[in-house]
Amino acid sequence: MNHRSGRVLGMTVAALVGLAGCGGGKSLDGPAPVSGSSAVPEHVAAYRAGYGVGKAVYESSGKGAAVRETVWGGCTRRALQAGSAAETDRGSWVRGCLNGVANSPEQLPTGPVTKRTTNGEMLERFREWARTKGETQEVDHVRTLVTAQLTRYDYDVELSTNYSAGSPGTPASESLARRFVEWWSGDHGLPGTARNVLVLAADGKRLTAQRI
Repeated sequence: MNHRSGRVLGMTVAALVGLAGCGGGKSLDGPAPVSGSSAVPEHVAAYRAGYGVGKAVYESSGKGAAVRETVWGGCTRRALQAGSAAETDRGSWVRGCLNGVANSPEQLPTGPVTKRTTNGEMLERFREWARTKGETQEVDHVRTLVTAQLTRYDYDVELSTNYSAGSPGTPASESLARRFVEWWSGDHGLPGTARNVLVLAADGKRLTAQRI
């Protein structure tokens, strides 16, 4: 190789190295990963999904939908039927639904809306009631009781159990949910309104949900 050819080859190699360093080349392992900054946050995706449902309800039912979905908890119950679109953050989904049925502009949340709080005292009262009814066997499967605040006034109750994961609507989980609804009366000293009780398997997956 003469001096001129070696110089040209060196310049070519240097140029290719420069392109690779600047991201000009394509990875041999597949497409480049999507930048985290461009991904839609889960709470925003949940809000938009709820907003779309709420807007559709408004367009089909008019202004009266806002009262029904807000006062009677329609959006909180719709969230339970929305599947994975709502499970990441039901509070964001409900907020979007409420804005949609009110025909309000989108008001995207800046962070997750659902706030979960463990309530051991409520669980103990539920267990005490079950003892008086001779139904401790079912309630003994509950490991934690959590209140999931969805709006300023509405919340769900989540019962985490040691039940193994399985198909939704198992007899044991449905029976436990019915027992909780039977026990529930009023707001038990908590501000706001309890809308639903959810029974969760040991892995956190929902087994049953019932209206309170």
